[in-house]
Amino acid sequence: MLLLFAALSAPVWAAVELQLDRDRVMVGETVTLTFVTDNPRQNLETDFSVLEGDFEILDRRSETRVSIVNGRQTSLVRLLLTVEPRHDGDIQVPAFQFGKESTAPVMLRVDPAPDLEPGALPPVFIEVELNPGEGPYYVHAQFGLVVRVFYQQNLTEAAISQPEPDPASVRLLQETPYQAERGGERYRVLERHYAIFPERSGELIIPAMELSGRLVEPRSSSMWQPTVRGRRVRAQSDELRLLVEPRPAAFTGTHWQPARELKISQQISSADALRVGEPVTRTVLIDAVGLEENMLAEPFWPELEGARIYPDQPQGITRDDGRWVLGHKEFRYAVVPEKEGKLVLPELQVDWWDTRSNRQRSAVLPAHTLLVQPSQLVPPAAEASPVPANGMPQTVSGHSPAGPRASFWKWAALLLTVLWLLTIPLAWRWGARSRPEQAKPGQPGAVDENEAALLRSLKRACDSSDQAATRRALQRWLRDYGPAGETSVLEFAAATGDEALRNSLYGLDSVGYRRDRDGVWNGKTLWAEFEAWRRQRAGRKAVNKPPLTDLYARENRVG
Repeated sequence: MLLLFAALSAPVWAAVELQLDRDRVMVGETVTLTFVTDNPRQNLETDFSVLEGDFEILDRRSETRVSIVNGRQTSLVRLLLTVEPRHDGDIQVPAFQFGKESTAPVMLRVDPAPDLEPGALPPVFIEVELNPGEGPYYVHAQFGLVVRVFYQQNLTEAAISQPEPDPASVRLLQETPYQAERGGERYRVLERHYAIFPERSGELIIPAMELSGRLVEPRSSSMWQPTVRGRRVRAQSDELRLLVEPRPAAFTGTHWQPARELKISQQISSADALRVGEPVTRTVLIDAVGLEENMLAEPFWPELEGARIYPDQPQGITRDDGRWVLGHKEFRYAVVPEKEGKLVLPELQVDWWDTRSNRQRSAVLPAHTLLVQPSQLVPPAAEASPVPANGMPQTVSGHSPAGPRASFWKWAALLLTVLWLLTIPLAWRWGARSRPEQAKPGQPGAVDENEAALLRSLKRACDSSDQAATRRALQRWLRDYGPAGETSVLEFAAATGDEALRNSLYGLDSVGYRRDRDGVWNGKTLWAEFEAWRRQRAGRKAVNKPPLTDLYARENRVG
């Protein structure tokens, strides 16, 4: 009795069953194979590769459902395979083995896809177009590719491949959806504009692009049917072949720049007048249609006398107007005049190839003239009025004073002048003993303690060939002890009468604050020439200076 009761209370495990969501489909439609069991311990993993001869497996997922009815728990385990038949006809889904359990084979009826009526358009198709429609097409020159995808509203899961010409670069410019009518049918349209830049001359092939999706078509045989993924449809565009021309022999420019349009302009940072040593920035702007900014070449500068040019890093950007690429590039040049007079920023010319008219053109930037004035110097102090030959000061009326009273004051003034002249050497000696000497008495170039500290810093920087430290130390010395009006390295170089020192200062300015990796700049030579120049002009005092005008000066003047 106990054995019978145990047998009745034990659960009965069901076998694995195969179910189809539909037993009749159309070519391109999908069908779901469901393997189900109520045994939660049943493993539904097996080899499904036998299906690949007749089906394409698109999706695979597992489900487990647990329910409790009248205190009793039941489970349902399912494995769902979404497949698409590869051909029409009667296809048998074979039996599958799951451990000790197996499914029974199932038959599936696959009907062929409906044929289009004569003259009817397919539910999905692609149109392609070149812009311009006819050549010549040149290497590195943009041409447009227009792709229009026509599809009906009941198309789902649509995907289209991208154009892949080789060798060429492709840039998507614009994507526009709209509606259109073809053959009496209403279509949705997705229009894309691409920019293509051939990278090599010769034949260029743009492979056919493919669109795939699922078309859900209601069946008239039934007013109700479950939601299905629909049948798969595919469409291909035409393959395009075109000939890419090399750089024409008629083009005489240095840089090959094919474009539909190219313009050049400039901006000047200064007014029409500046001073020696003051930099002026000339910004050259180039705008092109049909060229990216990295394809725009730097214009060539002719020889410029009486000034030095410091080019900056070019800046550019690439935009588009939905049809054509728009390249914009800016070239900045700092021009530092070295002498007064007229500074002519030269005419610049950019040669380019007009792809619309198929000929060479030149964009010309006119010359610009600036007036360079001398360096800003503090006017020298007014000289004393000359004393007449008789040694007597004149009155406003021009007559000499007369009488005993005037004679007395004349001799008193002469006596006081002699006494004042006698006190000058005494005061000089007392002052020399009261301040610390940086050189032996009488030695040329003796300086005070503050100037000596600056000179020691300058010498250390020169000895180590540190351009940045040398520039900072020299600018501090110029600010406090340099010649009047010369507060920058360039002004100091232009005003000094020592040609060797001038060349060394120009060499320091040319390297700026960059590190001298090649070890070309020699600071010891600059120090020797500077010290020799300074000792020849010892005793000159610094005056107030104008602001720094050196191209590379960035230091804080406080401290």
